[in-house]
Amino acid sequence: MPYFCAVSGLVAVVLVYLAALRYAYVRSAKLRDMVGCVLSPSENCAFDVGISSVAKSCLWFLVIHLSLSFLYHFADLLLFGEAPEAGIADAVSALPLWVVLLLPPVLEETAFRLPLKRRRAYIVLSAAVMMFFVSAILFSTRVYDVTWPRLLACAAMVPIAWFWGYKWIAGLRFKTWFWALVLFFAFLHILNYDLGAMGAGEWARVILKEGVKVPSALMFSYVRLRHGFAVSVALHFFVNLIAFLLGSLA
Repeated sequence: MPYFCAVSGLVAVVLVYLAALRYAYVRSAKLRDMVGCVLSPSENCAFDVGISSVAKSCLWFLVIHLSLSFLYHFADLLLFGEAPEAGIADAVSALPLWVVLLLPPVLEETAFRLPLKRRRAYIVLSAAVMMFFVSAILFSTRVYDVTWPRLLACAAMVPIAWFWGYKWIAGLRFKTWFWALVLFFAFLHILNYDLGAMGAGEWARVILKEGVKVPSALMFSYVRLRHGFAVSVALHFFVNLIAFLLGSLA
């Protein structure tokens, strides 16, 4: 009975949260613009670097990202108990803290948001960084371990992306490319976990957990298209800093 009450309370909280978002959507032109950009993304949407507009975008990002994160972690603890551990602790112990905080935003935004503007140089750079992430699986290393085989794999991607990949990507519908980057971004966060030690149930749990990254990836993409690459990197860094500080207090 207590468990049923807890689940019912969680459902009620989610419904209230969705109702609040719906109300905010009706009242906020910025939120409507963000939703419209996600539903009908355009590579050539109007560029806006106004301080007020950037601040509103970042504020809405933080409100939605943090509220979804808290809702998910509450549900995860309620349904599964102790949260699964990611590999970030290993990275912190092996690298300086400023590298851990700065490297993921720069690399992830370069891989998944920079090529939303489909220029050849952006596509090539993105492909090389994506290979850096994928090579962690191929060579069974931690995500940010730098080895010669991984660097050679990244270098091999450069001519492939330059002579073939760019033409293929440029021919895609932008909406297809937009969503491919969003979903790949969420999927690659699975690399933060010790995959070899997981059973089927743990895999399902981690996939669900990383699915929560999809709304954040959509909003990062909006920030990149509307406000530019530098703003998306800065926002990503700030979000990771908040996550680190909250984790330190836990």
